Amino acid sequence: METFTITRIFKAPTPLLFECWTNPNHFGNWFSPPGGRSKILYSDVRPGGYNHVEITLPDENKIYGKYTFREITPPERLVFVNSFADAEGKPIRHPFSPDWPMELLTTVMFKDLGDQTEITLTWVPIDANETEATCFASNLDSCRMGWTGTFDYLDAYLATLA
Repeated sequence: METFTITRIFKAPTPLLFECWTNPNHFGNWFSPPGGRSKILYSDVRPGGYNHVEITLPDENKIYGKYTFREITPPERLVFVNSFADAEGKPIRHPFSPDWPMELLTTVMFKDLGDQTEITLTWVPIDANETEATCFASNLDSCRMGWTGTFDYLDAYLATLA
């Protein structure tokens, strides 16, 4: 099974970056694909809890995500199951790609570099069938573009906190 990994260094201390991922007052200000914006509909950041997020795309269409936390180890590691959802938070298929895996295991590692932090994000499909695994593998470049844009938003948001 293919794995998606992206790594980036941010000019901010590790505790602040971890807070940006786990505090809904921060998370909704940067977590969006390029051109979009997010609104946190529900947040319960603990193992077994979840975030339910509304994302408004550049064309003003709305999609929803659900991020169910499995592990929270401040400020080093965050593990959650990532899925698309409906407006009520029920997991659904990708709204534009029905062969996309229903769930992705997301691991975010925070490496303290003093006044900087290296983030490594990994996505692995959960219980994907062959069609879903193939769809995921064929979209790794698109994943990289999306996460690069999202990380650009995180960089810009961090600059407002300096």
